[in-house]
Amino acid sequence: MGRISGNTSDIRRINRLLVRDIIREQGPISRSDIAKVAGLTPPTVTNIVSDMLHARIVEEVGYGESTGGRRPVMLVLNPRAGFILAVTIQRGETRVALMDLADNILARRDTQLSVSSPHEIAGTIKESFQSLLSETGVPEEKVLWCGVASPGLVNPDQGLVEKSSNLAWKKVPFAHILSENLSGIPVHIENISNAAALGEKAYGIGKGYSNLIYLNVSIGIGAGIIIDNNVFRGARGYAGEIGHVPMTVYDGPQCSCGREGCLEAFCGVPAVLRRVKAQVSDEEFRMLGVDKDSIGIPDLTKPPLFNIPAVQRIMDETGHLVGIAISHLVSLFDTEMVILGGELGRVGDSFLETVIRAAKDHSLVEFAETIQVVRSTMHEYPELMGAYVLAMEEVFSIEDWSYREVSK
Repeated sequence: MGRISGNTSDIRRINRLLVRDIIREQGPISRSDIAKVAGLTPPTVTNIVSDMLHARIVEEVGYGESTGGRRPVMLVLNPRAGFILAVTIQRGETRVALMDLADNILARRDTQLSVSSPHEIAGTIKESFQSLLSETGVPEEKVLWCGVASPGLVNPDQGLVEKSSNLAWKKVPFAHILSENLSGIPVHIENISNAAALGEKAYGIGKGYSNLIYLNVSIGIGAGIIIDNNVFRGARGYAGEIGHVPMTVYDGPQCSCGREGCLEAFCGVPAVLRRVKAQVSDEEFRMLGVDKDSIGIPDLTKPPLFNIPAVQRIMDETGHLVGIAISHLVSLFDTEMVILGGELGRVGDSFLETVIRAAKDHSLVEFAETIQVVRSTMHEYPELMGAYVLAMEEVFSIEDWSYREVSK
C-alpha cells in the first residue's frame, strides 16, 4: 500500500484505521508484517499498536515463527473491546442479539409481539437489550452500535422506514426512536432482505461470490441484491421490492400494499396459509387431528397435510411463481447465485426443485444453463448477521471507540 498525503491529523487517523483493520482481518499478525502490509514505518506501527494495547483494542497472543531474529509477538483484535447489538423486526416478532467483535452471539432474545407501534416495538427491544446486558455482564457503555434489519422501504441514510406494509408504518424515523430507547447508542437500519444478503455473503453460502441475490420468502417477499460486492439499492434505496411486482394481468388476491395480484399476495406466508385453510375443509382438518388455526409452513411439507392433493397443488403453484420471480431477477441482474431464504426457503427439497425448474423454464437458455438457485444453509438467521455486518462497518469506520456516557 502506498502512503497517503494530507495534513498530520488526517494521516494519523487514516493510519490508525488502517492498522486496526489489518489486525482485525489478518490477525494473529506481527508488528513488522503490519508495517509491510500497510506501507508504514515500523516506529509508526509500534506507536499505534502501543496506544491500542493501552486502550485494550488489541491483544498480544504469543509468538510467531522466527525469520532469523527474535520471535515476533503476535497481535489480534480484542473481541471484547466493544460490542454490537443486532436486531431484526418482523410483523409479530423481534429478534435481538448481543455480539462481540469476533462474530460471536453472546446471548439472544426472540420476542413475540402483539403490538406494531414503532415506540412500543422500540420499548420491547430496549427490554430485550437490558435483559441481555444482565445475562452477559457486558457494560452498557461498551455497546458501540446497533444494526437493525426491518421489512419495507428503508432509507438507511436518514434512518427512516419510508413504508412498511407488514408493519403498517409510514415515514417512521425508527433509528432515532430506537437510539433514544437505547441510551443514545447509534443505530443503523437497513431493509431486511438487503441485510440477509450481506449476512449470506459474509457468513453463509454466498461467501466468495461478488454478485448474488437473497430472495426472502416470508411474511413479506423481498430481494437483497449484491452487485460487485455492494448492496444494490437503486436511486432511492428501494431496489428489490419484487414482492410487489404483479403476477397477473387483471385482478388477483388483495396484497398488504393495497393493490391486487402482487407476488406477495400469492406466495407470502400468510397468503399461502390462507389458501390452504380456504381449500381444505374443516372436516378434513378434524379427521387428520390437525388444529387448522395453528398450522405453519413446515406442516404443509410433511404428512398428514402434504398428502392432501389441494395442499400439494398450492405448494406447487407457490414454488412455480417463486421460480418465475427468480427468472425475472436473474434476467435483470445476471447474478451468479440466488439464495432462497425465509420460511418458504427452509421447506423440503420438492419445493426447491419446483422453484428451480420454473426458474429455468422461464429464463433464456443462456441464463437457464448457469442459473444457481440454492437454499440458505446458515445456522444463524442471515438477516440478524447482516444487521451485525452493517453495525460493524460503522464501528470500523470511526477512529475513537471511547465509551459513551450512558444517559439515565
